[in-house]
Amino acid sequence: MIRIRRAPLALSLAAACAVLAAPPPAAAGEVEKTATFALDTWIALDSHDGPVTLHRVRLARSGGAVKSHFVRPGNSEYLTDVQIQVEFSNEASSDWQMRLKVEWLDGDGRPIDGYDDTEDLDSDSRHDQQTVTLSTLRYGLERARQLRIRITYSPG
Repeated sequence: MIRIRRAPLALSLAAACAVLAAPPPAAAGEVEKTATFALDTWIALDSHDGPVTLHRVRLARSGGAVKSHFVRPGNSEYLTDVQIQVEFSNEASSDWQMRLKVEWLDGDGRPIDGYDDTEDLDSDSRHDQQTVTLSTLRYGLERARQLRIRITYSPG
């Protein structure tokens, strides 16, 4: 005689129903832009996902070459500091994370320099700014013709 156990089957069905009834996870937001290269000029992003809005981004001149002096002491005459500034709002009660990729390109569309890493979008920030400071070659900034931006963001 074969004995069928119904309890594990019932538990499996209950677990499957719970998974199907759960709200879907928040999808990742994404925005891509290409613009004419210009320092200190804001580029509208107007990207929304759930409680997070990415308002705008810019590559800005930094007040000095502090990071460049630190990164290459005694050899910073060819370097300058720039900041990538992203204005955002995060009305969630938890941080979100953004993958920020910014490249400045030459006249042929080849990358000169850039940034590719993750940054936090702090919770309960009604309107804030995430800033990354980079050391880069002055020559590269003089040769840059385009700015390419790709940002993805999701709950952290």
